[in-house]
Amino acid sequence: MRSLRLALPALAGAAVLAACAGPAGTSSDGSTNEYTPPPEGGAAYGPGDLCTDTYVIVQQEPTESNTRTNFSLGAENYRNDDFCAAYPYVQWLLANDPLFTGEDPDDRNYLRMASIYEYFAQNVDSTDQATRVAYLDSARAVRQEGRQTLDTQGIAYDPYLRDLREGFFYFQNRDVYDDADQQQFEAFNRAFEAQPDSLDDWYYSQLFALSGNEFGDEFPNPQRADYVERLASNVDTPALQQYLTSSAEFFRTDPSAAPGGVAGAGSDAAVEQLVADLQAGTISDDDALTLLAVVLQQPDRLEALGEDPAALQTQVVRLPAITNQVDNPRTLVALAFQAFREGDTARGNELFDRGLTNAASNAQRADFLYARSAEGFGNTSQLVNRALQYFPSHGPSLYARAGMIADAVGRPSSLTGRFAYWCLADEYRNVAAVTSGRIADAARRAAAGYERAGPSRESYFLEGYRPGQTVTASLGAYGSCSTRVR
Repeated sequence: MRSLRLALPALAGAAVLAACAGPAGTSSDGSTNEYTPPPEGGAAYGPGDLCTDTYVIVQQEPTESNTRTNFSLGAENYRNDDFCAAYPYVQWLLANDPLFTGEDPDDRNYLRMASIYEYFAQNVDSTDQATRVAYLDSARAVRQEGRQTLDTQGIAYDPYLRDLREGFFYFQNRDVYDDADQQQFEAFNRAFEAQPDSLDDWYYSQLFALSGNEFGDEFPNPQRADYVERLASNVDTPALQQYLTSSAEFFRTDPSAAPGGVAGAGSDAAVEQLVADLQAGTISDDDALTLLAVVLQQPDRLEALGEDPAALQTQVVRLPAITNQVDNPRTLVALAFQAFREGDTARGNELFDRGLTNAASNAQRADFLYARSAEGFGNTSQLVNRALQYFPSHGPSLYARAGMIADAVGRPSSLTGRFAYWCLADEYRNVAAVTSGRIADAARRAAAGYERAGPSRESYFLEGYRPGQTVTASLGAYGSCSTRVR
């Protein structure tokens, strides 16, 4: 059997007397309602057994009267979401007069057929992936064929809404197409370039999340920063605008430029001499600072020399010169953590606050606050929120916050409650967009998991929801969110 991954619109010219691949029947006027199948290899023709109870008679002769009748009946059924009944009329029009609208010609018949194929794909048996893919390929092909027909006929059209619809198609079907992210970005970006101030914030979030694929995720990344700043300048929601603006700042920053490296430690013999001076009580203030840097940043080196880094740290941090002279923010935070472990909360808070004050940037302050939350030295939620106040696009804190939101959402059972899973997928995709490595990979996996946990197509169609529709969901203690039906 041939592959089902083929473009079904090419079959539109087949004679159609009965819609929806129903069994042979008889119409009210006594005529035979007999379906003519497509050639061999088109096993996914029409809607298969999705519409077995629908029977209609299509006016076959391509006369002006029949064209108007079939267009009217197809349009009425389509508007009523009766895609089974609309299918044969739209198919007839594509075969005989595809640009007919009753007024100025356009590609609405192609667009309707693409939506009908997507409906079939959404409602096919979940175990029949091959047929689902064939329907989706057909939707892609017929939508593209519509554009090509308009171009051939020299008919002008506005691509803006068509680009948004194309991008959303790939957003919905990321599991089918390997290049879905690239195709989605290109389609949404064409719409953005055409009307940069006309998209709603969800599209800006998607473009932001996908911009790493387009510009790379290396740092610094001035091209990506410029692009994200352009997105931010068109956003309506203040919180999202701040998030994108701070992300652009983050993409311009070279993390390796942050202060705090080991300097002056010298050879292993020099390090051993520092340890010996510490034990003898003769270590100078400057050498104590150098040894502390080695203890905090090169513990493996000390272990290789037969030393105990933890014991050395306990000794060196108690030297009076350390508390008074340290101004390196990383060192101050490490000392604060040592104080917290020893139960000296007051001293720990004092050192930690000094570390925040001396930090080189808001991004580094966010690093310190997140590290403190991860160590359990304080209220995790408050520390993460403080980190995001300093730097709203701090990846690790965003990942932690997404987990807190997920905990607040819990396991809703209602249809509208489970819309929150789509919001969580959006949250985790934004996390992946501003980080890399293990956190980005974990965020992508979490996003995919919450997508799968969202409502099924069958369940939300029965309640009157349609793909692309904006919906609101509760996030428990974290308020509410808006997202799109998948």
